[in-house]
Amino acid sequence: MTRLASLFALSLSTMSTGCFLFGNDAADFLEGDDVRIELPESIAARNGGEQIRGDLHVAVEWYSRQTNAWVTTLVENSAKVVGYLDDIQPTSTEGAIRIYGPYDDDQGRDLSWLVRLETLTDGSKYELYVGVRGAKAQADMDLLMTGDLHHEGKARSGGFTMDLDVVEKHAEMKGADGDLTVVAGTVDVTFTRDVETEEKRIDLDFKEVTVEYLGYLDDDIFYSNDRYAYARKADGAGTFVVAAYGEWDDNGWSGPEREKMVVQAAWNADGAGRTHGEILEVDGVGDMKYGDLYLDECSGTDGFLTWRALNDVYAVAAPGYNFGDEATCLVPLSAFEGL
Repeated sequence: MTRLASLFALSLSTMSTGCFLFGNDAADFLEGDDVRIELPESIAARNGGEQIRGDLHVAVEWYSRQTNAWVTTLVENSAKVVGYLDDIQPTSTEGAIRIYGPYDDDQGRDLSWLVRLETLTDGSKYELYVGVRGAKAQADMDLLMTGDLHHEGKARSGGFTMDLDVVEKHAEMKGADGDLTVVAGTVDVTFTRDVETEEKRIDLDFKEVTVEYLGYLDDDIFYSNDRYAYARKADGAGTFVVAAYGEWDDNGWSGPEREKMVVQAAWNADGAGRTHGEILEVDGVGDMKYGDLYLDECSGTDGFLTWRALNDVYAVAAPGYNFGDEATCLVPLSAFEGL
């Protein structure tokens, strides 16, 4: 799954940090912190000498970093689109909706952009369209993203929906390595956040999302009709879960069939953590060498393993992998309830 980053290297931008300025109007908009996954410092790359970091622990850090790399970038890196719009009058209006564009892409790509923006009493709504260079009207373009923001006092909520079929149709958005992936489906990102305590929840809902990697030594296809979910309490404790279908053949325990992977993580306010992972054959589909795989880990406040255990059949196949004692876990198994 280490090639996921190439999918989300989309060289587009859609949302400004803080607010858009449109002539005399100011529209509150999403901020990077609204959708940024923040793990405790204990979940971080480090050299522990004789100490061991958990494989799931590493996976949680990797998935959260990759998610931030594209979700937060979509929010923060607004230059490609907002550069056209900052402090200018709209091209046209429809009631309370201000329309900007179509504008040809300022990076010379075969793209054009159009934004529809509406200021609400408690925030804003927007739509982003993309088309071929030279598009003359919204009817000639495709709806790429829709989003909204709502705020009341210290509470913020909102999100956006992104259509990956439109990304594939206008593949120059995928960047220099875009021809190495084929993408499809829809992703919904929603959030709630308290800006004072940083208590927040972020949900990514994948709807028939497919990522096909081309031109590598072994072409892989990953699929998700599931979700990522992240929650952080005011004291810093939190949870994270990711689920997807893919080919998990890095260690030789699986072949070209796709199985469902689920990784759950929970940590307390001090950073001690617990993780649980599964690779499952669903509806008889899959080619795991010994059937379904289960892995559990616990780590201390320093981020290093205190216990890990594979289910029995895989533990026999990997002698010496199991480690420590479950009694050392500082986060109870009940922390996964509701994930």
